[in-house]
Amino acid sequence: MNIAVLSDIHGNHIALEACMEYLEKQDIDAYCFLGDYVGELPGTRQVMDTLYDLQRKLPYYIIKGNKEDYQLYGLGEGHPEWDAYPSTVGMLRYGRQQLTQEDISFLEKLPITDRIRIEGMEDIRICHGSQRAVKEDILPGGRQNGEILAGVEEKYVLCGHTHRAMDIQECGKTIWNPGSVGLPIITEGGMKAQFMLLHGGNGGWTPEFVALDYDIESVIRDMREKGLYEIAPYWSMVTECILRGRKVTHGQVLCRAMELCEQENGRCDWPEVPENCWERAYEDMKSGII
Repeated sequence: MNIAVLSDIHGNHIALEACMEYLEKQDIDAYCFLGDYVGELPGTRQVMDTLYDLQRKLPYYIIKGNKEDYQLYGLGEGHPEWDAYPSTVGMLRYGRQQLTQEDISFLEKLPITDRIRIEGMEDIRICHGSQRAVKEDILPGGRQNGEILAGVEEKYVLCGHTHRAMDIQECGKTIWNPGSVGLPIITEGGMKAQFMLLHGGNGGWTPEFVALDYDIESVIRDMREKGLYEIAPYWSMVTECILRGRKVTHGQVLCRAMELCEQENGRCDWPEVPENCWERAYEDMKSGII
C-alpha cells in the first residue's frame, strides 16, 4: 500500500506538475492532500483541476487548510477602501478570482481533519495545522504538543502548514509533515517541490520524503505575466525571494510591516498596512534584520 501525501501547494501548479509526473511512474494506491491549494502563486485554477482529475482516478483523502478558510470567509472581498493596501490583500483577492462557484462549494465541504482507515493497517489522523485548528502548528518540542496530541486517538499523524518536512516522535505519536509542494522553507539542497510517500506493510507505515527540482524561473515568469507584482507588490517580491531560496515567510515580513506601521501611527489594524511599511519591511528582510 503506497499513499502519496502532498501539502501546501499555494497555487504553484508548475511544482505540482513535477510531482505528478514523478508520481505517475510510481505504484500509488491513494492520494492524500493536506490543504492550502490556493495561495501566493498564479496556478490556482490548474491546481484545482488537478485535484478534480485525481479524485476521479484513485482513492483520495483531502482536507482544507487556512488558505481555503480565507477564501470561504471572504477575506479580501469587497471593501474598496482596502485598495490602498495591495500587498496585504492583493493575493487574497486574486485567489478568489481564480475560483468558480463549483470550487467554493467543493472547498466548503472539506473537513479540517479526517482519518485514513485501511483494513489491516494502523489508522492515520490527517490535518493541516492540527486536528483542532487549521492554523495551529505542530513543531518538534512545541509547548502545545501535549495538549494537541492528547486529543488524537491514532498512532500516526500527518500534518502540513509549517512548510517544513518533519519526522518526529511526540507524546507517543509518530508525526510526519511532507513539507510544501509550492513554497517550502528549505534546509539544504536548494528550493525543491517537497512531498512524501507512505509505504504500508505489516500493519504499519514507513515514510519516504521526496524533494524534486522543477523550473522555478518559469514560476517567476508566470507571476510577472499574470501581473502579480502589480496586484500584490511586496507580497509577490517576498514570494520570489522564497522561491529563490531565502529562509523567510510571508508572515514574518507582514509582522515586521505591521510593527513598523504601529510605530509610525500608534496602531496597526489588518489589513491597513501602508505600502511604505511593506517597503521598509522588505528592505529589512533583504538586509537580514528579519
